[in-house]
Amino acid sequence: MQLVVATEEEKRSRDPLTHRAWGQRISQAAWFGREERLRAHPWCGSGMTTWLWKDEAGAVLASCETFRMRSLRRHEGAEQEGVGFGVASVFTEERLRGRGHALAMMQALSAELRRCEPRAHAILLFSEVGATLYQRAGYEPRLCHDRIFAVEAAAAAPAEARWIGEHEVEGALARFALPDAPFVVWPTAAQIDWHLERARIYAEALGRGLPATCGVELPGARALWAADYKNERLAILLAEAADPGAAQQLVQAASAAALAAGLAEVRIWETPSLPLQPEVGRRVPRDDDALPMLLPLAPGVLAEDWRDIPRALWV
Repeated sequence: MQLVVATEEEKRSRDPLTHRAWGQRISQAAWFGREERLRAHPWCGSGMTTWLWKDEAGAVLASCETFRMRSLRRHEGAEQEGVGFGVASVFTEERLRGRGHALAMMQALSAELRRCEPRAHAILLFSEVGATLYQRAGYEPRLCHDRIFAVEAAAAAPAEARWIGEHEVEGALARFALPDAPFVVWPTAAQIDWHLERARIYAEALGRGLPATCGVELPGARALWAADYKNERLAILLAEAADPGAAQQLVQAASAAALAAGLAEVRIWETPSLPLQPEVGRRVPRDDDALPMLLPLAPGVLAEDWRDIPRALWV
């Protein structure tokens, strides 16, 4: 068995297979276009790799993608910048499942990333199939919750809201505070735009209008978001607030933006940076729906130190 980097032709050959797995709501042709556009996005161009797990004859048994992200480790007063690798699109054809191909690929992948990137801190992923498979490969789950807010017809934004446009993402992102934690993975403006590109693609495929904004700034709070038309929600990518009152104002602004875009709900991943009151919204555990998991690669990086996990890191 061998782990290899896919050629452009091999990437395209996987697209019909992955459409059946993840292409709900859009046609196969639209899915092919989606994959081509996302692979051509600047964030992917600078840090995305498609991997294939092949047998001795060269037949593909499983595949996945990795994305380079910025990471930071704090220890004894020192800060060390490094690389976090996000893993996505782990896929095995139905006829090949149950034979351990995905597990073997994930184990080979971690060994390869350790070998090729001396600054690697960890590998992260967001499992939609529970924790068991990836735990066998050494990943540790980070238990977390979501807050879901149904959008009401009368949702109105606070008067102090200053809306953020797509051209302002880089400046808005620079005003967020890095989480105060021993281990941090943090998005770039290009990574945020990758989420916005996904929204553009689905808006075109489904004949929907894009939200007029991609975030908001309020006294003591700010957020960046993207429309998730596949699930009819506004996904909060990154958010912070000084106190519960400011957090509640932020939710109101997001709800108004979701209403204007014709979306049914606002979904927020709980993070320490956004202190929502326990009774605010519907609180649900995230188990088989994008469960965050981490595999440390560098000495001293611990999964429990990864505490602030925003939706912007999802791939």
